[in-house]
Parts: sequence; C-alpha cells; structure tokens
Amino acid sequence: MKLYYFTDPMCSWCYGFSPVMKKLKESYPNIDLQIISGGFAPESKQKVTKEYKDFLEYHWRNVNLRSGQYFDHSMKFVSDSFHYDTEPSSRALVVVQRFLPEKDCEFLSLMQSAFYVEGKDITNAEVLAKLAKEIGVDKNIFLESFHSEAMKWKTAQGFQFSKQLGVKGFPTLLTFENGIVKILTHGFQSFESLKEIIEETLTTMSIPERVSEQSCSDISCGC
Repeated sequence: MKLYYFTDPMCSWCYGFSPVMKKLKESYPNIDLQIISGGFAPESKQKVTKEYKDFLEYHWRNVNLRSGQYFDHSMKFVSDSFHYDTEPSSRALVVVQRFLPEKDCEFLSLMQSAFYVEGKDITNAEVLAKLAKEIGVDKNIFLESFHSEAMKWKTAQGFQFSKQLGVKGFPTLLTFENGIVKILTHGFQSFESLKEIIEETLTTMSIPERVSEQSCSDISCGC
C-alpha cells in the first residue's frame, strides 16, 4: 500500500503528529510512505506581531496537550525580517528527498525540532543547510540545489498536488489508487486510532469489490 503524507515543517499539528508517523513507519515497514510538503503558508508575509504570537501560543498549547510534544514559547526565531513563510522549509525537504530520500522523515523531524524546540529560523537558507549537513548532505550542494529554479518548481508541484487531491489542512494521510482518494486521517490522531484505520484500509484494499465501491464524493476534508 502507498500512503501520501501531506505535511508542512512549520505546521504545529504536524510537529505534534511526528511521533505518530515515526511509529507508523516502524510498525509498517512495507508501506510505501511518500512525504509531501503541502504548503501551509507559502510566500506568506505574516510577521509575528504580539497578536500573532498569542495566536501561535494558543495553538501550541493545544498541540502540547494532545501530543505531549514540547514547545519553546520564547520563539527565538522572531526578528524584524522574519515572516511565517513555509515555502523555504518545504523546499529544503524536497532537496533532501532528491539526495537522501530515505532520510526525508528524519530531516522533517530535525527541522521541526529546530523550529519549535530550539527557536531556529527555518526560513533561512543557511540554517536549513546546516540541518541538512547533519544528515549527510553537503552544505554547498544543498544550497546550490535549494536556490535552483528546478527545486522551486518541484516544491510548487507538491503544493498543487495537495490542492488537486482536496487536502484542506495538515497533517493529512491518504491513499490514492486508480484515481480514487481515500483520506485516512485529517488532523491529529493517536497512533492507536491511526493503527485501527491502517488495519482496516489494508483489509479493504485486499478485497477488489470493496475498493471499487469507494468514491471521492464520500471523502470529507473539512476540519
């Protein structure tokens, strides 16, 4: 079975969901998991004002309560030049997938920890290059690819694919077989809940008659 995981490095609920995804990969090594940066807020000019910081803190507390994931609320990444633009970190993931595709999940977690725990500015190319180096991608090679038009285009493709499949938010985990989209989870789930969904889906996909009855019209992407 192939699963598509639509996420964003700067989506707090995706950070909360990351231990669940790690356990999913460990528990189901035969599942083909493709991670796609879906584009939470690409090219955003949003500055972290007092009001926006309050907004972030409110959601971060909710994520912490549900997932147990730690957040550093000091937000050391905030500066006069910082915008909550999620395109650079999404592009960094695409670059790593080009050179070390087997480490994309690890790199995603590394970016999330750098941002939410260490307060690093993961919209900054140099910061992203240093993180990529930690998993084995040469800094200069990373930066050359990161700034290329090809990687910008490929990142935008991921955003477009997300829209085409009807993804309305992150995290979203779905299957896409024979033109049929089946959303397994939209939003945070515990691993126990997700495991039940995965097991049911694996059973369903092994029975052709039941698969053929599925329809996109039965899929709800609403929050």
